[in-house]
Amino acid sequence: MLKFALKNMAIKKTKIILIVISIVISASVAILAYNISEQVDDGFKTTAGYYDMIIGPSGSSTQLVMNTMFFTEAPLGTISYEYFETLEQDTRINKVVPFTMGDSYNGAKIVGTTPDFLEGKEIEEGKTFAAPFEAVIGAGVAKKYGLTLGSEMITSHGLAEGGHAHEANPFVVVGILEETKTAYDNVVFTSVKTVWSTHDHGAEENHEEEGEHEEHEEHEEHGDICAILVKTKSFNYYNQVKTEYSKNGALLVVNPSEVLREVMENVDLSSKIVYILCVIILIMNIFVISVITLLNMYDSKKEISLMRLIGVSMGKINLLYIIQNGFIGLLSTLLAFLASRGCLLLMGEFVASMGIVLDWAQIYAFEIVIMAIVFIISVLPTVVCTLNMSRKDGISE
Repeated sequence: MLKFALKNMAIKKTKIILIVISIVISASVAILAYNISEQVDDGFKTTAGYYDMIIGPSGSSTQLVMNTMFFTEAPLGTISYEYFETLEQDTRINKVVPFTMGDSYNGAKIVGTTPDFLEGKEIEEGKTFAAPFEAVIGAGVAKKYGLTLGSEMITSHGLAEGGHAHEANPFVVVGILEETKTAYDNVVFTSVKTVWSTHDHGAEENHEEEGEHEEHEEHEEHGDICAILVKTKSFNYYNQVKTEYSKNGALLVVNPSEVLREVMENVDLSSKIVYILCVIILIMNIFVISVITLLNMYDSKKEISLMRLIGVSMGKINLLYIIQNGFIGLLSTLLAFLASRGCLLLMGEFVASMGIVLDWAQIYAFEIVIMAIVFIISVLPTVVCTLNMSRKDGISE
């Protein structure tokens, strides 16, 4: 019966190809929309949970959070490093971490901070940065550019490729992070003083001589930073610190979780719109598949009548067409899943520039549910149609 069903499908391959394409498009969109929404949500929740406050220059709270936690968007500007030094001595603070950005390596952003910023991230090879011009790189950066421990990196000014190259001050890779499936995979981390040193004009020319080196060190102590990430010891301390620093009109003080919650509300709204469109597409597919199935069954009347005349039971005929459309549904569902993985793979590098990391291998349980629904939708019209034909069949079994 299976062999006969496959031969029958080969004869009607044009119609079958149209059915498969229709199912693959709608199903892959539904699977892709759900997967991306879940990965973005997971990434936000994983990143936002550690710090309860970010202090930066006045401006957009969303831009400040996205820049400091996902390394996307441009920095709002700079604030004095003295704010960090003051907070570092504040007994109400559990942890305070400086953050600055302004250079890149072949488009990969360089973050100036302290080793505390990488707390919770495992170093797969090497160690954390300590001396000037040492760097820890994300797994994505290492893989993309073939970097290993000891590799030198010529960075450039600005957050995009094509800026002025800092050839006099190459970074040395001393550590490579384990893959995190987050924005950390695509970033280079070094010390704040290294970032300041890179931008020191005197050091750009040559900081080998002792006199210039002393001038260089003096310059390091007077740099600015883009933001400060803070974790307070209690909710009351959080309110006190936030109130104090919010009084300064030049500063912006935000809670990253609150800001990301607002961002996620917009993402959820967009996701719901996509889901609604997917449902509409699936409903339209039910109609299209049903119509094509009816036309296919109508075209097969002579074929069915011939099989009935030679003694083939209606039950076997029903089974033939159910097997045929079941095979089409299974093939379409698998192709839709593969298409969604392919899209995730192709989108990976593009969305990485926005601070989002998509793992093409990440599979959620509800994706399997979507595939099962699509399979049922692709087979159901045939079952209904063949059962209806059985009831109307006037030839005895």
